[in-house]
Amino acid sequence: MSSNSYTQEFAEHGYFMVRQGFSPKDIQDMKARLEDIVQGKFAKDGRRFQADTESGSYEDVEKSEIGYRGPNVAYRKIADLEYDDVFLAKLQSRWIRDICARFLGAVTSVMRVTMMDKPARGGTPLPWHQDVSLEWPTPVQPELAIWFSLDEATAASGSLQVVPGSHRYGVIGRGHLLPIELEARYAPETQIVTVETQPGDVLFFHAALLHRSGINVSDTSRRAVNAILMPGNAMHTRRNNPYPVLFGRGELRPIDVMLTCPGS
Repeated sequence: MSSNSYTQEFAEHGYFMVRQGFSPKDIQDMKARLEDIVQGKFAKDGRRFQADTESGSYEDVEKSEIGYRGPNVAYRKIADLEYDDVFLAKLQSRWIRDICARFLGAVTSVMRVTMMDKPARGGTPLPWHQDVSLEWPTPVQPELAIWFSLDEATAASGSLQVVPGSHRYGVIGRGHLLPIELEARYAPETQIVTVETQPGDVLFFHAALLHRSGINVSDTSRRAVNAILMPGNAMHTRRNNPYPVLFGRGELRPIDVMLTCPGS
C-alpha cells in the first residue's frame, strides 16, 4: 500500500495496516527481551508492571501500576518500553519514522509504550475506549497509536476490535473509557471490525478511534505492544517536564536508555 493509500485509509476509517512491517528477527528480538523482563533477567529501576485480575473483570484491574513481583505472576501490562533499548530501536525504524513524519510532523512525542498480555485461556476484557482523555496530564491530545502483536492475533485470542470511522467523533465526553450507556450509539454491533494480524503486522490508528479487546479463548498467548504518540514537543502537566521524544531533536536513543525508566 502506498503512503497516499495510508492517508486515505486513515482519513476514512481511522486506521491502516502495514503488513510485515517488522521482520521475523525483529519479532524474535522483542519476544526474547520481553521474556527476559518477565523472568527478571533484565531488570530496570522504575519499570512498571500491572498484574492481571483473578476475577477476569476489568473493574478489578489494579489502578496503580507497581514493580516487579517475580517470574510467576500473570502480568497484564508492562509499561515504559520506550525506555527499553530493544523496543525503542524497533519503534525508531526508518519506515515508522517516515509514517510519523507524515501524520504528526517533524517531532513525535511518546506518551507511553506498553506490552499487554492475554495469556492462553485467560486475560481480562478491555472495554470500548479511545487513546485520548481530557483527564490525562498533557495539553496536547495524542493523535496516532501503534498496535502490533508478538503472537498471532485472532478473534479467538483476543485481538483488537475497532469501529471504523469513529475517530471522527473526536474526544467523546472526557475521553478514554466509553460509558456503557453510549455503546449502542457510538459502537453498534453491526459496525465492529475484528483486526486479525500475524507477527510482524503493524496497525496504525487515530488515537480517537474506538477500540476494545476480549478474553483469550485460544491455547496460545496474545502479547501486543501499544505506543501512544503526540505531535510536537509535549509537556507532562503534572510533573512539569517534557514527554520523551521518539522522533526529532532530542529524541531518545537506545544507547541512552539502558539503566532506568525516568518516565515512571
